[in-house]
Amino acid sequence: MAGIGVLGLPETLNKGGWIALGIIIVSMLIALYTSIIIIKCLYHNGKSRLSTYGEIGQDAFGTFGKYLVEFFHNVTLIGVSVLYFILAAENLNELASHHYDTDLGIKIWTCICAAFVSVPFIFAKTLKEVAIISIFGAFATLFCIIAIVILSFEHWRDSTDPPSYKILDLSGIPTSLATISFSYGGNNVFPHIEESMQKPRHWNRVVTAAICTCAIMYFLVAFFGYLAYGDTTVNPILKVLPEGLLLTSASILIVIHVLFTIPILMTSFAMEAEKFLNITREHHSKIVEFLLRTVFRLFLILLSVGIAILVPCFGDIMALLGALTTCLFVFVLPVLFYLKLFGWERMSYLTLIWNVFVIIVGLIGFVIGSISALNNLFEDFIVTKK
Repeated sequence: MAGIGVLGLPETLNKGGWIALGIIIVSMLIALYTSIIIIKCLYHNGKSRLSTYGEIGQDAFGTFGKYLVEFFHNVTLIGVSVLYFILAAENLNELASHHYDTDLGIKIWTCICAAFVSVPFIFAKTLKEVAIISIFGAFATLFCIIAIVILSFEHWRDSTDPPSYKILDLSGIPTSLATISFSYGGNNVFPHIEESMQKPRHWNRVVTAAICTCAIMYFLVAFFGYLAYGDTTVNPILKVLPEGLLLTSASILIVIHVLFTIPILMTSFAMEAEKFLNITREHHSKIVEFLLRTVFRLFLILLSVGIAILVPCFGDIMALLGALTTCLFVFVLPVLFYLKLFGWERMSYLTLIWNVFVIIVGLIGFVIGSISALNNLFEDFIVTKK
């Protein structure tokens, strides 16, 4: 679960103030609850197990529920790919500028990243390397968290000019909620993880340990990052950390991680889209199918890179994705599906109150967070064009 979203957590405190630390805890409780009930929904009929998040949506609200889940899932895949292109390009540009005095610019580095990603994306028809890359991603994230905490603490300890802080900024709370929810994303793949476990009955304790561990790491990164940099904090936090071996190592690991993850994300989207478009061996010869698949995947690369170049605003896109997709996946949809499949009338008042609270929090992040993120994105887009 822990991933690139951790880079934006100190900025959530800059947006919402110290009180946003509480949002990390509340979001943890909600994410833990919904990760448990979404698995419970897989077994709702008491006879057989459903396979995917989309099937839960279909059982709850018919075809509309299934398509709703699939739509936002696909938006997430493409959106995160764009986010990763931006992050990789920014890191590579910083590394080249600092170590080789070379400034190619974000646009050139984005194109270089696209060229690197295109080879495995076009020629790898399916997914087989997910486990290895997931392990490396977890290592890269953990190393990055350690680097952020150490460098932030050292900066705070040695600083003679402390930054200013905010206790609470209500205008920034929706954006903070959206960015924090992005860090807790993962519900859409939980059915696959639970299915692959040797003892699925231990899901509750496993996911509790995982989410609580993530929350502790998130809290430390947000706290020390904001403590050290206050109102100068940015997203990603790597931009303001002091240069050195630790930051360089973290940046390189992040670049490797995202460049190997992008093909996985885009292949997941492409495989479903190709089935929908009949780009399969059942409908075409081997050569025609390969050519059509190549053209389609090149189009997806160009689309993602085009967005990354046109709107190179990492923090704003992360907040927008968190609001549009993760607030729904993590907060709203699991509760709606759960209430529909198990019947709200059979639940206690306390359970209903908690579920309504979760839905309200999710809708605040979804609606107000999206509006706030779009406004910030528009403002930063205007600035980048000046």
